[in-house]
Amino acid sequence: MSKTVNIVVDASGSMAEDDKNAVVKYLLNGISNIMGTSDFYDVKFVLYQWGQSSKKIENLEKAKIEFSGKSSLSGLEELKQMIDETQTMIFVSDGNFNSGDKAHIKKVSENIIPVFVGIDANRTMLQDIATERVVYSVTDFMQAIYDACR
Repeated sequence: MSKTVNIVVDASGSMAEDDKNAVVKYLLNGISNIMGTSDFYDVKFVLYQWGQSSKKIENLEKAKIEFSGKSSLSGLEELKQMIDETQTMIFVSDGNFNSGDKAHIKKVSENIIPVFVGIDANRTMLQDIATERVVYSVTDFMQAIYDACR
């Protein structure tokens, strides 16, 4: 039986600062490299960006995330329409969103695994949305992937 893991990248303006976009590219490249390997042959990774507008990005290997502006509540509503809430969501962010967004992010998926990006990441905010209260760094993304697939 195959499993879908949704990867949502915060594409707000704060994610364009301090080379965070390069770190996100590193993470997405790592995920591309494991797709189809023996450990993940039955896992479908689906990429989305959450920003002023949210969208599904069809080709993870050639993904271009558009970092700009503020992430919006309407963007979260768009994500809710696209993502099955029973599927695991890896949420890649610096955690610099407001508490109103936090409540709506928690409604997108029943199982949220945050991965923080940047030295200025608000890990407390990310821990608040984490289903298991665990937040991973980008360097530990493989552990986040394994946890998402179990």
